[in-house]
Amino acid sequence: MIAIKLIAVPVVIWLASYAGRRWGHRVSGLISGFPLIAAPIVLFLSFSAPRAFVADTAWFTMAAAPAIGVHCLVYAWLARLPLRRKFHWIVCLGGAWIACVVTQWLLSGWLIKGVWGGAMAVGEMLLAAWLMPRMRAGTGVPRIPASEIVVRMLAALTIAAAVMIGAETFGPRVSGILLSFPITASVLPVFTLYLYGAEATIKLLNGFMTGLLGFVPYFCVFALLIEPLGAWPAFVAGALASVGSVGLALGWQSMRKGKAA
Repeated sequence: MIAIKLIAVPVVIWLASYAGRRWGHRVSGLISGFPLIAAPIVLFLSFSAPRAFVADTAWFTMAAAPAIGVHCLVYAWLARLPLRRKFHWIVCLGGAWIACVVTQWLLSGWLIKGVWGGAMAVGEMLLAAWLMPRMRAGTGVPRIPASEIVVRMLAALTIAAAVMIGAETFGPRVSGILLSFPITASVLPVFTLYLYGAEATIKLLNGFMTGLLGFVPYFCVFALLIEPLGAWPAFVAGALASVGSVGLALGWQSMRKGKAA
């Protein structure tokens, strides 16, 4: 079961990295922002844990999810600091992790379940996206070598293993916080900042923020449906809600660009 759960992590990293090679950093971030790791984890958790426990875990994950946006926000602004390259990623990752964990704990302490809680979490995500530094021109499609992708996958796998062990050990609040911990948002920006620079990292994280708009709808719908309908119907409905939300966000962004042009 652990092996099956861990498959999702390197697959997401591989998918996002290869998308970045073809379409650029922003598309890589967009794919990474979807709940492609947390969603399978909570699905598998539902096969071994009571539905009420899984529903509470999903609610806490939803409530803590905007902290991933805070993580991206802090990392993006710190990326523009004029620091030496070998220390820059450490400062950015450390500051982003601290901001994320503190925000996760605060948000999960003020849990509001149901549609209103979901709407509040989406609003928090949109606020974080609005505060992101604006992208600048000058970053092309990166040539990410296969060896780098392998290292990315191993780094994400290590973090994910620790997260899943904790999610199955502690109560719903801690489990929800761990499930919303930014695994891909920790690994991909580190490599991007070190190898491709600050502007490429900001472009990656702006894409990530768009993908994150599908995170909250997934867990809101999943939490609403897991007890009355079961795991698989809740999973499918949550996935549809997630994809639909990001599709609307992309359509709105495209419309804004068209008006600006």
